[in-house]
Amino acid sequence: MEYTIKNDMISVAVSSRGGEPKSIISNDFVSYLYEGNPNYWPGSGPHLFPFIGRLFEARYLYDSVSYPLSIHGFLKDSEMELEELGDDYIVLRLDANETTLTHYPFDFTLKISYILEENVVKIIFDIQNNDKKDMPFAIGGHPGFNVPIEEGLVFEDYYLEFDEACSPKRSQPTESNLLNGVHLDFPLEDGRRIYLKHSLFDDDAIILKDAASSVTLKSDKGTRAVRVDYDGFKYIGFWHTVKSDAPFVCIEPWSALQGFENEVQQIDKNDDMIVLKQSESTRREIKITIIS
Repeated sequence: MEYTIKNDMISVAVSSRGGEPKSIISNDFVSYLYEGNPNYWPGSGPHLFPFIGRLFEARYLYDSVSYPLSIHGFLKDSEMELEELGDDYIVLRLDANETTLTHYPFDFTLKISYILEENVVKIIFDIQNNDKKDMPFAIGGHPGFNVPIEEGLVFEDYYLEFDEACSPKRSQPTESNLLNGVHLDFPLEDGRRIYLKHSLFDDDAIILKDAASSVTLKSDKGTRAVRVDYDGFKYIGFWHTVKSDAPFVCIEPWSALQGFENEVQQIDKNDDMIVLKQSESTRREIKITIIS
């Protein structure tokens, strides 16, 4: 099921499958969110839970039991229940069920809310631990944005600009896109910018830590841009389809990294994981600002 919410400035389509955004369109009919193309990537903005990235052997351990889990977890493939719907907001809900328990042995409630405020899309994750044991998890976003946004421009006209100077480090992936524990300095142009070119992503995603908490996709040759704020997320990733001329870039706030090479992860021993005690809840928010 797909739902549309809107105000005077933007409209957003949201799927009940994983709560994924399917389009973000300005009031003058410009599409900002990449809407999927199987020739490059069929997604548009999947949400990631309860783990982010790949796991070695596509499984992890909890309490000496092995659980299978595919890349980015099961939320992206889960049908969510509509809890609230208004003209400019929507709340979707996923409760632990027979299917999720085969992959993740915890009783939880996850709500994803979209709230429109003028030209801003707020995506809010509320996670509740309903279990009697501590619940470790990761949460993240994966929205893709069209590049170019405006006619007459090309991919290489755009850059990513952090809102303040920073000195991030890049997680170095192995050939199978798992971790090896190495983080290298990732110099930015003028201390803030990453100029786009397709070859940036030949080695897969650029995952950074110690970066600023917001970034803007923009071009000096145009006026349209997208700003993503992700305070509360430890990592920020940038990606498009490897070794391609894909017409988009993903801006991915992550709370944790993927698994390590040659190591079946013990999910409760991962220092990156958010841990909720019994009856505890937490909130994370991604804010997307559409600049026309």
